[in-house]
Amino acid sequence: GAGLRDDFPRRPRLAGHIDLSYWGPDLAQFPFALWRKLLLRRMRKFDATIFDYADSSRGYEPLRQEIAAYAARSRAVRCTPEQVIVVNGSQQALELCARLFLEPGDQVAFENPGYLGTRHIMSAYRARLLPTRVDAEGIVVADVAKNARLVYVTPSHQFPTGAVLSLARRLALIEWARGNRAVIVEDDYDSEYRYSGPPLPAMQGLAADAPVVYCGTFSKVMFPALRIGYVIVPPSLVDVFARAKWLTDRHTPLLEQAVLTDFLSEGHLDRHIRRMRRHYGRRREVLAEALDRHFGAGAQTTGDPAGMHMLVRFDDAAVRERAAANKVQLADAGTYYLTKPPRNEFVLGFSALGEHTIREGI
Repeated sequence: GAGLRDDFPRRPRLAGHIDLSYWGPDLAQFPFALWRKLLLRRMRKFDATIFDYADSSRGYEPLRQEIAAYAARSRAVRCTPEQVIVVNGSQQALELCARLFLEPGDQVAFENPGYLGTRHIMSAYRARLLPTRVDAEGIVVADVAKNARLVYVTPSHQFPTGAVLSLARRLALIEWARGNRAVIVEDDYDSEYRYSGPPLPAMQGLAADAPVVYCGTFSKVMFPALRIGYVIVPPSLVDVFARAKWLTDRHTPLLEQAVLTDFLSEGHLDRHIRRMRRHYGRRREVLAEALDRHFGAGAQTTGDPAGMHMLVRFDDAAVRERAAANKVQLADAGTYYLTKPPRNEFVLGFSALGEHTIREGI
């Protein structure tokens, strides 16, 4: 436990404030009545197997089939259901990757800036994190350290910059990993929400033998309390991931897996995503318009039109104080850097706010 030096408190949401620091799903838009109906249907059927210990730590077989089909059609992932491991959110997927791939002192090429949750995991396993530059095309492959054991990337919507890793760099990174016997961990946390075209194909599907472990989650597209994610691994790693999952918590709760299977197989998830893509896309437009109207060239944004947040750098050095004085909650982007961060840079969430509230906050 020497690597566990910090607590990980959730950022408090202040009463009476406009919260631009949150970029989770809009729970008011989720069809909870439908979810409850599917849950009750499963309860009435009373299949005893979903209330007992699971036969396999890899997850409920029908759900793994649905996930494999969903990842293939939406992200061009190449896999069979046997390669899918159901986990308790993408955070557990990332923890399994760190446990299985890293020894203390191993080097990890880490996007800079990058996702804090993964940074905490890698640090807990006493990996040496190497800040790797990110520009408008994503992680700079030429800067990836030669001795890195693992590369962590968010290629479809880099967190927090929003950059999309170009095809040329995706292929270059795969070749680099092959040549250096390294593994790529592809964290695909919110690629469903892309507003300028269909979701981009995953790195995992670019080559049949790509050394990529693909992590996905339903927390962003459904609701965070549904702690179900998945990791798709090369065939040679299925058994070791399943064993590690079993040692961690035996299996993810089966009742929720069964209900999610129905939600997927009956087309409810695809319909929900299409509807929320329209909502979130419009809210992002409103945020961009408000920034332009009130700050003009004094607010520089990065990334593609996608996701649930936007990275913004302000010229106004007093923007933080002005926001606090007007009860607007901001998230400083500095915490996501391994090096000295730029000043006056913030991650603005728009997904859970109405259009009027976004305008008022800006």
